[in-house]
Amino acid sequence: MTALALSSLSREELRRWLEGRGHPAYRADQIRRHLLRAGEGGFASMSDLPLQLRTELEESAVWSSLEVLAATIADRGLTEKLLLRTEAGHEVEAVMITHPAWDGSRGRRTVCVSSQAGCAIGCVFCATGRLGLRANLTAAEIVDQVLEAARRWDAASVGRPTNVVLMGMGEPLQNYHQVVLAIHLLHEWGISPRQVVLSTSGLVPEILRLAEEGLGVRLAISLHATHDELRDRLVPINRRFPIASLLDAARKYSAASGRRVTLEYVLIRGVNDDPGAARRLGQMAASVHGHVNLIPMNPIPGSDLRAPSAAACRDFAALVGPRATIRHSRGDRATAACGQLRASLTPEPRRQERILARELALVESPSGPPA
Repeated sequence: MTALALSSLSREELRRWLEGRGHPAYRADQIRRHLLRAGEGGFASMSDLPLQLRTELEESAVWSSLEVLAATIADRGLTEKLLLRTEAGHEVEAVMITHPAWDGSRGRRTVCVSSQAGCAIGCVFCATGRLGLRANLTAAEIVDQVLEAARRWDAASVGRPTNVVLMGMGEPLQNYHQVVLAIHLLHEWGISPRQVVLSTSGLVPEILRLAEEGLGVRLAISLHATHDELRDRLVPINRRFPIASLLDAARKYSAASGRRVTLEYVLIRGVNDDPGAARRLGQMAASVHGHVNLIPMNPIPGSDLRAPSAAACRDFAALVGPRATIRHSRGDRATAACGQLRASLTPEPRRQERILARELALVESPSGPPA
Protein backbone atom coordinates (compact mmCIF):
# COMPACT_ATOMS: atom_id res chain seq x y z
CA MET A 1 0.00 0.00 0.00
CA THR A 2 1.31 3.46 -0.95
CA ALA A 3 2.16 5.60 2.07
CA LEU A 4 0.12 8.73 2.68
CA ALA A 5 1.82 11.97 1.67
CA LEU A 6 0.84 14.43 4.40
CA SER A 7 1.17 17.33 1.96
CA SER A 8 -1.69 15.86 -0.08
CA LEU A 9 -4.16 16.62 2.73
CA SER A 10 -5.79 19.90 3.62
CA ARG A 11 -5.82 20.86 7.28
CA GLU A 12 -9.40 19.64 7.62
CA GLU A 13 -8.64 16.35 5.84
CA LEU A 14 -5.70 15.75 8.19
CA ARG A 15 -7.95 16.44 11.19
CA ARG A 16 -10.48 13.89 9.94
CA TRP A 17 -7.69 11.39 9.27
CA LEU A 18 -6.49 11.78 12.86
CA GLU A 19 -9.98 11.59 14.39
CA GLY A 20 -10.63 8.43 12.42
CA ARG A 21 -7.72 6.89 14.30
CA GLY A 22 -8.81 8.12 17.70
CA HIS A 23 -6.54 11.17 17.95
CA PRO A 24 -7.69 14.73 18.71
CA ALA A 25 -8.04 17.05 15.70
CA TYR A 26 -5.67 19.67 17.15
CA ARG A 27 -2.75 17.33 16.51
CA ALA A 28 -3.06 18.32 12.84
CA ASP A 29 -1.67 21.79 13.51
CA GLN A 30 1.22 20.33 15.50
CA ILE A 31 2.14 18.00 12.65
CA ARG A 32 1.91 20.78 10.06
CA ARG A 33 4.21 23.03 12.12
CA HIS A 34 6.81 20.27 12.19
CA LEU A 35 6.68 19.90 8.40
CA LEU A 36 7.93 23.48 8.02
CA ARG A 37 10.85 23.24 10.42
CA ALA A 38 14.49 22.77 9.57
CA GLY A 39 16.56 19.97 11.00
CA GLU A 40 13.62 17.73 11.82
CA GLY A 41 14.48 14.06 12.02
CA GLY A 42 11.20 12.64 10.80
CA PHE A 43 8.19 11.60 12.81
CA ALA A 44 10.30 10.27 15.67
CA SER A 45 11.50 13.82 16.38
CA MET A 46 7.95 15.11 17.01
CA SER A 47 8.35 14.94 20.77
CA ASP A 48 5.14 16.87 21.44
CA LEU A 49 3.13 14.01 19.88
CA PRO A 50 2.30 10.83 21.79
CA LEU A 51 4.40 7.80 20.94
CA GLN A 52 1.40 5.91 19.55
CA LEU A 53 0.68 8.64 17.00
CA ARG A 54 4.33 8.91 16.01
CA THR A 55 4.40 5.15 15.45
CA GLU A 56 1.25 5.27 13.31
CA LEU A 57 2.70 8.08 11.23
CA GLU A 58 5.91 6.12 10.69
CA GLU A 59 3.89 3.11 9.52
CA SER A 60 1.37 4.81 7.23
CA ALA A 61 2.63 8.24 6.15
CA VAL A 62 5.67 9.91 4.60
CA TRP A 63 7.32 13.15 5.65
CA SER A 64 7.71 14.20 2.01
CA SER A 65 6.77 12.70 -1.32
CA LEU A 66 10.16 13.80 -2.70
CA GLU A 67 13.76 12.80 -2.03
CA VAL A 68 16.42 15.50 -2.31
CA LEU A 69 19.24 14.19 -4.50
CA ALA A 70 21.39 17.33 -4.81
CA ALA A 71 21.44 21.09 -4.30
CA THR A 72 23.39 23.65 -6.32
CA ILE A 73 23.94 27.17 -5.01
CA ALA A 74 24.65 30.29 -7.09
CA ASP A 75 24.35 34.09 -6.93
CA ARG A 76 26.25 34.22 -3.63
CA GLY A 77 23.68 31.99 -1.97
CA LEU A 78 20.61 33.85 -3.25
CA THR A 79 19.68 31.09 -5.71
CA GLU A 80 19.54 27.38 -4.96
CA LYS A 81 18.50 24.65 -7.39
CA LEU A 82 17.18 21.39 -5.97
CA LEU A 83 17.29 18.07 -7.78
CA LEU A 84 14.43 15.95 -6.47
CA ARG A 85 13.17 12.43 -7.08
CA THR A 86 9.60 11.21 -6.79
CA GLU A 87 8.59 7.88 -5.28
CA ALA A 88 8.11 6.59 -8.85
CA GLY A 89 11.72 7.50 -9.64
CA HIS A 90 11.12 10.58 -11.79
CA GLU A 91 13.57 13.46 -11.39
CA VAL A 92 12.46 17.08 -11.29
CA GLU A 93 14.05 20.40 -10.40
CA ALA A 94 12.91 23.32 -8.27
CA VAL A 95 14.62 26.67 -7.73
CA MET A 96 14.70 28.82 -4.59
CA ILE A 97 15.24 32.52 -5.27
CA THR A 98 15.86 35.06 -2.51
CA HIS A 99 15.17 38.73 -3.28
CA PRO A 100 16.66 40.78 -0.41
CA ALA A 101 14.82 43.84 0.87
CA TRP A 102 15.99 46.89 -1.08
CA ASP A 103 15.18 50.61 -1.23
CA GLY A 104 12.22 50.29 1.13
CA SER A 105 10.77 47.17 -0.51
CA ARG A 106 10.13 43.99 1.41
CA GLY A 107 12.29 40.98 0.74
CA ARG A 108 10.73 38.12 -1.19
CA ARG A 109 11.45 34.41 -1.28
CA THR A 110 10.19 32.77 -4.44
CA VAL A 111 10.03 29.05 -5.19
CA CYS A 112 9.99 28.08 -8.86
CA VAL A 113 8.30 24.68 -8.96
CA SER A 114 7.90 21.96 -11.56
CA SER A 115 4.50 20.55 -12.48
CA GLN A 116 5.72 17.68 -14.66
CA ALA A 117 8.81 15.56 -15.10
CA GLY A 118 9.94 16.63 -18.55
CA CYS A 119 7.61 18.44 -20.95
CA ALA A 120 5.64 17.55 -24.05
CA ILE A 121 5.53 21.03 -25.62
CA GLY A 122 9.00 21.00 -27.20
CA CYS A 123 9.89 24.72 -27.31
CA VAL A 124 13.13 25.17 -29.24
CA PHE A 125 14.81 27.36 -26.59
CA CYS A 126 14.02 25.16 -23.57
CA ALA A 127 16.16 22.29 -22.26
CA THR A 128 13.18 20.63 -20.55
CA GLY A 129 11.34 20.34 -23.86
CA ARG A 130 14.08 18.07 -25.21
CA LEU A 131 13.30 15.45 -22.57
CA GLY A 132 9.73 14.73 -23.60
CA LEU A 133 7.06 14.15 -20.98
CA ARG A 134 7.95 11.53 -18.38
CA ALA A 135 5.14 12.01 -15.84
CA ASN A 136 2.63 14.42 -14.34
CA LEU A 137 3.42 15.36 -10.75
CA THR A 138 0.83 14.92 -8.02
CA ALA A 139 -0.42 17.87 -6.01
CA ALA A 140 1.64 16.58 -3.06
CA GLU A 141 4.80 16.49 -5.18
CA ILE A 142 4.20 20.09 -6.25
CA VAL A 143 3.50 21.24 -2.68
CA ASP A 144 6.48 19.34 -1.28
CA GLN A 145 8.83 21.39 -3.47
CA VAL A 146 7.61 24.47 -1.59
CA LEU A 147 7.80 22.77 1.81
CA GLU A 148 11.38 21.65 1.14
CA ALA A 149 12.27 25.24 0.30
CA ALA A 150 10.53 26.40 3.48
CA ARG A 151 12.66 24.06 5.60
CA ARG A 152 15.86 25.24 3.95
CA TRP A 153 15.01 28.89 4.43
CA ASP A 154 14.02 28.13 8.02
CA ALA A 155 17.48 26.64 8.56
CA ALA A 156 19.01 29.87 7.24
CA SER A 157 16.64 31.98 9.38
CA VAL A 158 15.50 34.04 6.38
CA GLY A 159 11.75 33.43 6.64
CA ARG A 160 9.01 31.49 4.88
CA PRO A 161 8.33 31.34 1.12
CA THR A 162 6.36 34.39 -0.02
CA ASN A 163 5.73 33.55 -3.67
CA VAL A 164 5.41 30.50 -5.91
CA VAL A 165 5.90 30.47 -9.67
CA LEU A 166 4.84 27.50 -11.77
CA MET A 167 7.66 28.06 -14.24
CA GLY A 168 9.77 24.99 -13.63
CA MET A 169 9.74 21.77 -15.63
CA GLY A 170 6.52 21.05 -17.51
CA GLU A 171 3.39 22.76 -18.83
CA PRO A 172 1.17 23.34 -15.77
CA LEU A 173 -2.10 23.39 -17.71
CA GLN A 174 -1.43 19.92 -19.11
CA ASN A 175 -1.59 18.74 -15.49
CA TYR A 176 -4.61 20.89 -14.73
CA HIS A 177 -6.36 19.06 -11.89
CA GLN A 178 -3.23 18.43 -9.80
CA VAL A 179 -1.95 21.97 -10.31
CA VAL A 180 -5.23 23.56 -9.22
CA LEU A 181 -5.39 21.23 -6.21
CA ALA A 182 -1.81 22.19 -5.31
CA ILE A 183 -2.71 25.90 -5.47
CA HIS A 184 -5.58 25.30 -3.03
CA LEU A 185 -3.30 23.32 -0.70
CA LEU A 186 -0.60 25.98 -0.83
CA HIS A 187 -3.13 28.55 0.32
CA GLU A 188 -3.36 26.64 3.61
CA TRP A 189 0.43 26.83 3.93
CA GLY A 190 0.31 30.62 3.72
CA ILE A 191 0.74 31.14 -0.04
CA SER A 192 -2.31 32.99 -1.33
CA PRO A 193 -3.30 32.21 -4.95
CA ARG A 194 -2.61 35.89 -5.63
CA GLN A 195 1.03 35.15 -4.78
CA VAL A 196 1.16 32.40 -7.41
CA VAL A 197 2.22 32.93 -11.03
CA LEU A 198 1.27 30.23 -13.54
CA SER A 199 3.22 30.21 -16.79
CA THR A 200 1.67 28.51 -19.82
CA SER A 201 2.72 27.98 -23.42
CA GLY A 202 -0.86 28.73 -24.42
CA LEU A 203 -3.47 26.01 -23.90
CA VAL A 204 -6.51 28.14 -24.66
CA PRO A 205 -9.30 25.86 -23.32
CA GLU A 206 -7.47 25.43 -20.00
CA ILE A 207 -6.83 29.19 -19.72
CA LEU A 208 -10.57 29.79 -20.06
CA ARG A 209 -11.28 27.01 -17.56
CA LEU A 210 -8.80 28.53 -15.12
CA ALA A 211 -10.60 31.87 -15.45
CA GLU A 212 -13.78 30.19 -14.25
CA GLU A 213 -12.01 28.77 -11.16
CA GLY A 214 -11.87 32.25 -9.62
CA LEU A 215 -8.48 31.58 -8.02
CA GLY A 216 -6.93 34.89 -9.01
CA VAL A 217 -3.49 33.52 -9.82
CA ARG A 218 -1.39 35.68 -12.12
CA LEU A 219 -1.18 34.27 -15.64
CA ALA A 220 2.05 34.45 -17.64
CA ILE A 221 1.86 33.48 -21.31
CA SER A 222 5.00 32.26 -23.08
CA LEU A 223 4.55 34.17 -26.33
CA HIS A 224 8.07 34.50 -27.86
CA ALA A 225 6.87 35.55 -31.32
CA THR A 226 4.51 38.12 -32.77
CA HIS A 227 3.25 36.19 -35.79
CA ASP A 228 2.06 32.63 -36.21
CA GLU A 229 4.62 31.47 -38.79
CA LEU A 230 7.49 32.02 -36.36
CA ARG A 231 5.62 30.93 -33.23
CA ASP A 232 4.68 27.65 -34.94
CA ARG A 233 8.41 26.96 -35.13
CA LEU A 234 9.33 28.19 -31.65
CA VAL A 235 6.32 26.91 -29.69
CA PRO A 236 4.65 24.02 -31.59
CA ILE A 237 1.41 24.21 -29.57
CA ASN A 238 0.73 27.39 -31.56
CA ARG A 239 -0.45 25.23 -34.45
CA ARG A 240 -3.45 24.30 -32.30
CA PHE A 241 -3.93 27.62 -30.55
CA PRO A 242 -2.63 30.49 -32.71
CA ILE A 243 -1.75 33.91 -31.39
CA ALA A 244 -5.13 35.58 -32.02
CA SER A 245 -7.01 32.95 -29.98
CA LEU A 246 -4.35 33.07 -27.27
CA LEU A 247 -4.59 36.85 -26.88
CA ASP A 248 -8.37 36.62 -26.80
CA ALA A 249 -8.12 34.05 -23.97
CA ALA A 250 -5.69 36.37 -22.17
CA ARG A 251 -8.19 39.24 -22.33
CA LYS A 252 -10.95 37.00 -20.98
CA TYR A 253 -8.73 35.72 -18.17
CA SER A 254 -7.73 39.24 -17.17
CA ALA A 255 -11.37 40.39 -17.15
CA ALA A 256 -12.48 37.41 -15.05
CA SER A 257 -9.60 37.52 -12.56
CA GLY A 258 -8.92 41.23 -12.32
CA ARG A 259 -5.22 40.42 -12.72
CA ARG A 260 -2.85 41.82 -15.32
CA VAL A 261 -1.55 39.15 -17.71
CA THR A 262 2.18 38.94 -18.43
CA LEU A 263 3.51 38.16 -21.91
CA GLU A 264 6.85 36.36 -21.66
CA TYR A 265 9.22 36.80 -24.58
CA VAL A 266 12.56 35.02 -24.80
CA LEU A 267 14.85 37.15 -26.95
CA ILE A 268 16.82 35.08 -29.48
CA ARG A 269 19.48 36.78 -31.56
CA GLY A 270 18.56 36.99 -35.24
CA VAL A 271 15.28 35.13 -34.73
CA ASN A 272 12.71 37.30 -32.93
CA ASP A 273 14.59 40.46 -31.98
CA ASP A 274 13.91 42.75 -34.96
CA PRO A 275 12.38 46.24 -34.50
CA GLY A 276 9.12 45.24 -36.17
CA ALA A 277 8.63 42.44 -33.65
CA ALA A 278 9.22 44.90 -30.80
CA ARG A 279 6.53 47.28 -32.07
CA ARG A 280 4.03 44.48 -32.64
CA LEU A 281 4.75 43.09 -29.16
CA GLY A 282 4.01 46.49 -27.63
CA GLN A 283 0.70 46.61 -29.50
CA MET A 284 -0.22 43.11 -28.30
CA ALA A 285 0.57 44.00 -24.69
CA ALA A 286 -1.63 47.08 -24.97
CA SER A 287 -4.45 45.01 -26.47
CA VAL A 288 -4.57 42.73 -23.41
CA HIS A 289 -3.71 45.52 -20.90
CA GLY A 290 -0.73 43.36 -19.99
CA HIS A 291 2.95 43.58 -19.23
CA VAL A 292 5.92 42.18 -21.16
CA ASN A 293 8.79 40.27 -19.56
CA LEU A 294 11.74 40.21 -21.94
CA ILE A 295 14.08 37.30 -21.19
CA PRO A 296 17.45 37.18 -22.96
CA MET A 297 17.83 33.54 -23.91
CA ASN A 298 19.87 31.53 -21.44
CA PRO A 299 22.37 29.08 -22.98
CA ILE A 300 21.35 25.43 -23.02
CA PRO A 301 23.56 22.42 -23.87
CA GLY A 302 23.65 21.50 -27.54
CA SER A 303 21.99 24.68 -28.79
CA ASP A 304 23.48 27.30 -31.10
CA LEU A 305 20.75 29.82 -30.27
CA ARG A 306 21.98 32.82 -28.31
CA ALA A 307 20.67 35.99 -26.69
CA PRO A 308 21.16 39.39 -28.34
CA SER A 309 23.71 41.73 -26.80
CA ALA A 310 22.71 43.67 -23.70
CA ALA A 311 22.52 46.86 -25.78
CA ALA A 312 20.28 45.18 -28.37
CA CYS A 313 17.98 43.94 -25.59
CA ARG A 314 17.69 47.47 -24.22
CA ASP A 315 16.92 48.84 -27.69
CA PHE A 316 14.26 46.19 -28.20
CA ALA A 317 12.66 47.00 -24.82
CA ALA A 318 12.59 50.70 -25.69
CA LEU A 319 10.69 49.94 -28.90
CA VAL A 320 8.19 47.73 -27.06
CA GLY A 321 7.46 50.68 -24.81
CA PRO A 322 6.73 51.31 -21.13
CA ARG A 323 4.96 47.98 -20.69
CA ALA A 324 8.25 46.08 -21.09
CA THR A 325 10.94 45.13 -18.58
CA ILE A 326 14.03 42.99 -19.09
CA ARG A 327 14.18 40.08 -16.68
CA HIS A 328 17.75 39.63 -15.57
CA SER A 329 18.68 35.97 -15.21
CA ARG A 330 19.17 34.42 -11.82
CA GLY A 331 20.95 31.14 -11.35
CA ASP A 332 22.38 30.61 -14.82
CA ARG A 333 25.67 29.53 -13.21
CA ALA A 334 23.75 26.71 -11.57
CA THR A 335 21.76 26.01 -14.78
CA ALA A 336 18.74 27.15 -12.82
CA ALA A 337 17.68 30.04 -15.06
CA CYS A 338 14.70 30.22 -17.39
CA GLY A 339 14.71 27.39 -19.94
CA GLN A 340 17.66 25.55 -18.40
CA LEU A 341 15.95 22.98 -16.15
CA ARG A 342 16.41 19.41 -17.30
CA ALA A 343 17.30 17.42 -14.14
CA SER A 344 19.87 14.74 -14.97
CA LEU A 345 17.63 13.08 -17.54
CA THR A 346 18.75 12.17 -21.04
CA PRO A 347 16.82 13.79 -23.90
CA GLU A 348 14.77 11.47 -26.10
CA PRO A 349 16.97 10.96 -29.21
CA ARG A 350 14.23 11.39 -31.82
CA ARG A 351 12.77 14.36 -30.02
CA GLN A 352 16.23 15.91 -29.74
CA GLU A 353 16.76 15.43 -33.48
CA ARG A 354 13.44 17.09 -34.33
CA ILE A 355 14.13 20.09 -32.10
CA LEU A 356 17.69 20.48 -33.42
CA ALA A 357 16.33 20.40 -36.97
CA ARG A 358 13.86 23.17 -36.13
CA GLU A 359 16.65 25.13 -34.45
CA LEU A 360 18.91 24.80 -37.50
CA ALA A 361 16.11 26.01 -39.75
CA LEU A 362 15.67 29.05 -37.50
CA VAL A 363 19.36 29.91 -37.63
CA GLU A 364 19.59 29.48 -41.41
CA SER A 365 16.28 31.10 -42.35
CA PRO A 366 14.43 32.89 -39.54
CA SER A 367 10.90 33.50 -40.74
CA GLY A 368 9.69 37.04 -41.17
CA PRO A 369 6.21 38.38 -40.51
CA PRO A 370 3.46 37.65 -43.03
CA ALA A 371 3.21 40.13 -45.85
